[in-house]
Amino acid sequence: MSDQTDQLNSNGRKFLAALLANQANRHKKYSQHEMAHVIGVGRTLTSAYEQLRNAAEYTEEHLLLQKAIARYFRRLFLIHDHKEIEQCGAELVVELTLAGYLDNDSIPIIEVDRISKLAIEYFEGFTKLEKKHSLPADTISKWIIDVLAVRVEQIFNDHTNDVIFADFAHSTMLKTYDLAKLFPSKKVPDFPVLLYVAIQRALLHADEALIRATLVERYKQTPRVLKSYTSLNKQIDELLKSEDLRKVYNLVNRDGAPYRIVRQLLNEQHPENTFSSKPRFKAAYLQQIETEYRRANSRINKAIIKSVIFLIITKVLIGIAIEVPYDQFIHGQIIWVPLIINLLFPPLFMLLLRYTLVLPSSANTAALIEKATTLFYKTNKTVELKRRLRANGSKMAFQIAYTIFGIIIVCLVIAGLLMLQFSWVHIIIFFVFVSTASFLGFRLSRIVRDLEVVEADQSAVATIRDFFYMPFVVLGQWMTNTYSQFNIVGTILDMVIELPLKTILRLIRQWSSFINERKDEL
Repeated sequence: MSDQTDQLNSNGRKFLAALLANQANRHKKYSQHEMAHVIGVGRTLTSAYEQLRNAAEYTEEHLLLQKAIARYFRRLFLIHDHKEIEQCGAELVVELTLAGYLDNDSIPIIEVDRISKLAIEYFEGFTKLEKKHSLPADTISKWIIDVLAVRVEQIFNDHTNDVIFADFAHSTMLKTYDLAKLFPSKKVPDFPVLLYVAIQRALLHADEALIRATLVERYKQTPRVLKSYTSLNKQIDELLKSEDLRKVYNLVNRDGAPYRIVRQLLNEQHPENTFSSKPRFKAAYLQQIETEYRRANSRINKAIIKSVIFLIITKVLIGIAIEVPYDQFIHGQIIWVPLIINLLFPPLFMLLLRYTLVLPSSANTAALIEKATTLFYKTNKTVELKRRLRANGSKMAFQIAYTIFGIIIVCLVIAGLLMLQFSWVHIIIFFVFVSTASFLGFRLSRIVRDLEVVEADQSAVATIRDFFYMPFVVLGQWMTNTYSQFNIVGTILDMVIELPLKTILRLIRQWSSFINERKDEL
């Protein structure tokens, strides 16, 4: 007779049943449908441009397709051509296939038609909102185009397992977190919604567009009923800016490592075998942990390369637009030392930061297995909220000392730059790029922290690194968030390169199709 703790708990049974049902449905889907085949010119050129554009975007890899779709619809809605929108599904599939986002013959024609119908529906809402002059253009874009892009991306990629996983995490965490400890001074009536959004952001790495689209779908709203659709989006805007969400997100993010590895487990191993017994689950989970450690190491290396490319592209554009004209106008010649240092130092700094990022220990692996097993094979207990030990009495003194030390570091750096013939324009550019590189490096450290449940002891090198570069991280975060809102480099690429390039390639494809039709008629 087996031990009761070897059996799945109620949440585990529901979770497994949902996974198996989705697996069965996935095999049946599109088994007898004709697929869209793409024949077109410009594959190499389109793919090369997308690599450049993605480097300027600096977004997470799993969001690149979604971002590319959003850019397509922004171009399409800009021209207000109803005929083009009615046929946009086919053109979008062609463009994404040539860019390398989709495999040829992988999208059923029935879904191509569905994309066109979705575009018509959302374009109608777009034009109605445009007539309301009280709404800014970027708000309309967020409410309409971003949501449409997510819905279309979900046609290309099945995310049902992610939905099942998010529901499981939500039902588990809802029982484990003590609201009285989380919000001792007030009642939070929307905590289930806050928790779900926090799970989307912390465990699925969803951006604002994906979160918005998920909530819109959950509340079954569409642009057809514009009043309720607008009302919901206003509530979502307030939710995404709330301090309560930030607090819940920090909690979920800190406790999310076991869940993140479960999510990857779903995508790479057969659920029926994995969850059939506790020993099998532990063995599969250990294997997945080791895979995630290797993957994290690879992701960090790739992200470093991408960050270096991002810094170089941005720096070259700024050098051409600001530094070189400034030097010629003020000094009558290019001042090479500041130009070269500003170009080379931030990427080299990023490469040096790589050596301070260390993967979790074996103690972390054991803790992950224990916590994950508890999720599925034990009755969950109320989680004791972790609180870092704080030296309350001396916190203010430490803050003042750290601020003073930060100011001294900044002053010493400025003094050194002035000795190297830096003008104040060069110095500002230097601080902009070093702060950006510091924040990008800090973001990379999250790849490791996402897998940690045991707080690792920092090495002396990492401690020194944090002490010196945290002020630059804070500044870099502010600048990166500001950049992501405007993305000047991305906007330039969209207007100067993408719009004419995609237009010309489309005309060439149409001309080629016309010539082929004429050949058939002869």
